[in-house]
Amino acid sequence: MTVLITGASGLIGRHTVALLQQRGEGVRTFQRGLVTTPGAVHIQGDVRTDLEGLCAATRGCRAVVHLAGRGDVGESRRDPLGYAELNATGALNALEAARAAGATFILASSQRVYPLRPVACREDAVLAPDSPYGYAKWVAELWCRMASEQWRLTTRCLRFFSVYGPGQQPNGGSGVVPIFAHAALGGQPLRVQSAGRRDFSSVHDVARGIALCLDLPADGTHRVYNVATGVGTTFRKLAELLTELTGSRSPIDEQIGEPHGSDLVADISRAEAELGYSPCIPLREGLETYVQWLQNSV
Repeated sequence: MTVLITGASGLIGRHTVALLQQRGEGVRTFQRGLVTTPGAVHIQGDVRTDLEGLCAATRGCRAVVHLAGRGDVGESRRDPLGYAELNATGALNALEAARAAGATFILASSQRVYPLRPVACREDAVLAPDSPYGYAKWVAELWCRMASEQWRLTTRCLRFFSVYGPGQQPNGGSGVVPIFAHAALGGQPLRVQSAGRRDFSSVHDVARGIALCLDLPADGTHRVYNVATGVGTTFRKLAELLTELTGSRSPIDEQIGEPHGSDLVADISRAEAELGYSPCIPLREGLETYVQWLQNSV
């Protein structure tokens, strides 16, 4: 049967479409822009406003993978309403479409529902977002739980951590890997503003986590999973790796605003136990692949 993917032109969306097609899945996409992926059915619409179109697109699908959204924390503080409309209301509309079709619903959530902390983030931890972006994702998660409790809709929330990979470009203040990589290739300083650690996750592993989630039975339950590596890396170490891999002489400029312990690193034991998920791509290998793609794309 067919899987509907919203936000299919984004980094995670493009890799997920490709992986599902490799698995022999029928793929249908729903988004504002045009997509030209061969073999997929593309439907234009806006998840914020076009519930009728979403329902039509979802008809006959076994699952909805909802990836549409915006992910810049700083931008969300300047535009909280816009982030609420897309990341929260858009998710509710996609949930309604899944409910009408009787389809499993998979939500792309985020590490930013957690507070910065020096211990690994567990799915059952108390949540404490620090931005409108994080709150909007939390609201979307709550609506997923509501849909399972009220209507026995199967819902899965996947909390992604710092995802990077081929196809990613800098987007405002979002995506430190492309920001650092572009700076290194351009001979510009790499500005390290935090002493904390992040869980840098290859988009190939993330797409595989989505595929594994699609393999779970549609049992009417709600589950939350961290999809990441479980390994923390400092921004300083990331900058050093990228200057090495690019052969750059760019200086690393530390302007620390976040102290040690301001970490977002996943505990992935639940995904390992219930999804059979384990990360396959170490950070250095993933960064090498990304740098090669970036060098070939400029």
